[in-house]
Amino acid sequence: YRVLLRYTYVFGLAGIVLLLLPFVPGLGTDAGADVWISIGGIFSFQPGELAKICLAIFFAGYLVRTREALTSVGTRFLGMTWPRPRELGPLLLLWAGAMAIIVLQRDLGTGMLIFGMFVAMLYVATGKTSWVVIGLTLAAIGVAAATSILPYVQARFTNWLYPFDPDTVDGSSYQLVSGIFGLAHGGLIGTGLGQGRPGLTPLSQSDYIFPSLGEELGLIGVFAILCLYMVFTSRGVRVGLAGQDDFGKLLATGLSFTIALQVFIMVGGVTRLIPLTGLTTPFLAAGGSSLIANWIIVALLLRISDAVRSRPRVVIG
Repeated sequence: YRVLLRYTYVFGLAGIVLLLLPFVPGLGTDAGADVWISIGGIFSFQPGELAKICLAIFFAGYLVRTREALTSVGTRFLGMTWPRPRELGPLLLLWAGAMAIIVLQRDLGTGMLIFGMFVAMLYVATGKTSWVVIGLTLAAIGVAAATSILPYVQARFTNWLYPFDPDTVDGSSYQLVSGIFGLAHGGLIGTGLGQGRPGLTPLSQSDYIFPSLGEELGLIGVFAILCLYMVFTSRGVRVGLAGQDDFGKLLATGLSFTIALQVFIMVGGVTRLIPLTGLTTPFLAAGGSSLIANWIIVALLLRISDAVRSRPRVVIG
């Protein structure tokens, strides 16, 4: 996996190109958010799923090279060391890129996912809490601006705040309300596999796979699923922390956090904890693009883990 470090900027360019592919005439599809491409009218793919992996490799390589500058002495304020203005450049650039994705692709989830991944890797690379505070502040500002300016983001927040309003429940919030009733119908132990009616919720096999499983497996079942995600993420982070080289540590941690953040965004959206976005639930939702990308993440984590376990040990005495 260390070979990937040599092509840091190639992966960064590849990630940007993949995000721009839906805007290429003849490739993009008209499916709500501009995140899909169609080849020959028979093959559809979501390039943003591969873009997040390419950008994770780029972030890891970039932070390895620039960590010294990012951890330089800054200004002490409120008990934390804040970075100098010139060190804020990369974070502001990624924030602007995330906002561009939200505006151009009408995809709130991907923009927040990529920005969150970079902030998490930045914190691991520098150990400075101030980066997290600045990142969360920028994210809040960006979401507030998008909500007040972009109609589709404003509609998502309206559906989140007032899903049972008579003006929305029969239209834009029907999917959210149907999923909530499905979870309620499942109760504690669920109706049993194949005994529920998750198909009453639109896109129950993809965007709303979690409420579908919640109806048939109940609260206990979905807790078990979330525990599996927690184990996966914790093992990935442990692989990163056990690594000796900074690139592998950042890459493993960033990829693991990406899975965890994506699960949080999707589960939080369908359970009305946060506004709903258009991401997929890793390993569960129907969709070849997401499945391929997630298994590539698994392969990278396994390769890093193998390198950590097989490193030579020094025996004293």
